[in-house]
Amino acid sequence: MKSAHSVLLVDDDKQLVKLLKDNLQEQGYVVYCGYDGGMGVALAQRYRPDLILLDVNMPNVDGLQAFQKLRTDAKTSQIPVVFISEMMSQVIYPIVDSSPRAALLKKPLDLIDLNSFLRQFLQRYAAQPV
Repeated sequence: MKSAHSVLLVDDDKQLVKLLKDNLQEQGYVVYCGYDGGMGVALAQRYRPDLILLDVNMPNVDGLQAFQKLRTDAKTSQIPVVFISEMMSQVIYPIVDSSPRAALLKKPLDLIDLNSFLRQFLQRYAAQPV
């Protein structure tokens, strides 16, 4: 099943970005890539993707800082964000639990599970008005 949705992928692990980008493109997504939170925020403001996959642990601006910037900007505040992280921290859970349109997936990611999750998450949130 092909998708016309766009995904912004933000992670400082360039090998993982390539793997995920290739997978997402095979699923029919338009994919934009950033390598730190600041770049991710700028790309989100520019392209306004349907969904953001956001690593938590990154240099310069981390994923949690980027998320706060995204949520305070009217252009990006409603974009669904899926945090991807190796850590299951007590810091991430309260943010996800209290934030509409936010979720957390644990690394390492299983591509089949990721694809299914993204389809469901986009069905739930992408069609809603911003």
